[in-house]
Amino acid sequence: MDQQKYFEQDRGKLIEAALYLSELSIDDPDFGIAKLAKLLYYADCDAYIQRGEPITGTTYLHFPHGPYPANWYEVREQMELQGDVEVVYGSSGEAYQRYRLLPLRAADLERLKPTEREILEAQVSRFAGFNAAGIEQYSHQEIGWLSTEDGQPIPYSLAGVSSAQLSTRDIQNSRAFS
Repeated sequence: MDQQKYFEQDRGKLIEAALYLSELSIDDPDFGIAKLAKLLYYADCDAYIQRGEPITGTTYLHFPHGPYPANWYEVREQMELQGDVEVVYGSSGEAYQRYRLLPLRAADLERLKPTEREILEAQVSRFAGFNAAGIEQYSHQEIGWLSTEDGQPIPYSLAGVSSAQLSTRDIQNSRAFS
């Protein structure tokens, strides 16, 4: 049985990563909080796959719209109070209201290693053509999301594993060990 690995969140690094992704996505009309949450998730997962630890150490929870940082609302509020971002609301033309972070300062790139910046940049490129619904659907095909239920942590040990690679029995078995 694979034990779930937990990491300590580096909130400062999470803030800088969110700012950096927001900067990189400033001209993306489909960029909002839902897409930002998934970009952070996939960056942390890719870092975990490549080097055995995520960039931010954030725990991501299973939510109906895909993985979300466990303490996202606290972090977002902190960013607003510090004057790092402005939250801008607007309709995405989809079934739900979208909001995005408008960065009010540049990300402190000294807090992010060059390899971490590359991983973050790769996620922006990887999901450039995705809107919130598209990236949500993509996340729903992964075993980490499929093997957990609402509010449960998504194990990093299942990072990057597509459900297409696993049978229904594999999925049921992984739920027993989550």
